[in-house]
Amino acid sequence: EFALGRNDVLELIDRMFVKSPQSIEDLGSATAITYLLQPEKGVNLVIPSTHDQTAERRPDGRISLTIKPAQVTTGGALPYKGHDAHLREAVQPTRFLQSDDKRIVELARQAVGDAKDAAEAARRIEAFVAKYIDNKGLSVGYASAVEVVESRQGDCSEFAVLTAALCRAAGIPAQVAVGVAYVKEFGGLEGFGGHAWTRAYVGGDEQGRGGQWIGLDAAFKSGHRGGYDAGHITLAVGNGEPGDFFNMATALGQFQIEKIDVQRAG
Repeated sequence: EFALGRNDVLELIDRMFVKSPQSIEDLGSATAITYLLQPEKGVNLVIPSTHDQTAERRPDGRISLTIKPAQVTTGGALPYKGHDAHLREAVQPTRFLQSDDKRIVELARQAVGDAKDAAEAARRIEAFVAKYIDNKGLSVGYASAVEVVESRQGDCSEFAVLTAALCRAAGIPAQVAVGVAYVKEFGGLEGFGGHAWTRAYVGGDEQGRGGQWIGLDAAFKSGHRGGYDAGHITLAVGNGEPGDFFNMATALGQFQIEKIDVQRAG
């Protein structure tokens, strides 16, 4: 509906922003960030806890949310051959992540190259997609991975679905995450904007034991930000369905960020 409707892009961006109580400098050096979230009155805000995100509800109703990105650079069976139902689902093709399409399979082969483990392969895919989509903009409503292969254009959601589809084609469990990510300036705004990125499961053995979900953000890497960091707040994860993204957008008016505590090494 949004793609076909008459919508002011800047108005949409404004609606999908959460104000930040402070500027965050040098996000790449942050080992973790803790956010204090204040839900709007009467809202039962549910924030998922993941491998790199821990949410704790306080007695006063506020939510303390700590983002600590997993640091996994090598390791993990490639392809995944385990029997964990959750991980097996995350390597299957879907209507928006067509990882069995021959065009997706071929691009995955090009992206992975001679990588021997899942972590290295996932990083290569992230870098590949960052360069592959060469027409960046908000004109695409929501495209599937195959459509992105053909058009080579889109915004964060297109980067996310293509990255996830290539990971799955290579045998790496992957999901699309939606939420908000910090941006210093976009459309004259500073704060946390609606965003989509990818999660990949790496570092485990052939059965998936001992692995972790890591964040991949080809859109930010394409913009020379460096990729996924502690400035990303996950609101939902899934199989790349557009409903996840637009349902996330409706949640953005349901909370405010009251405080930010940035932790750095040393």
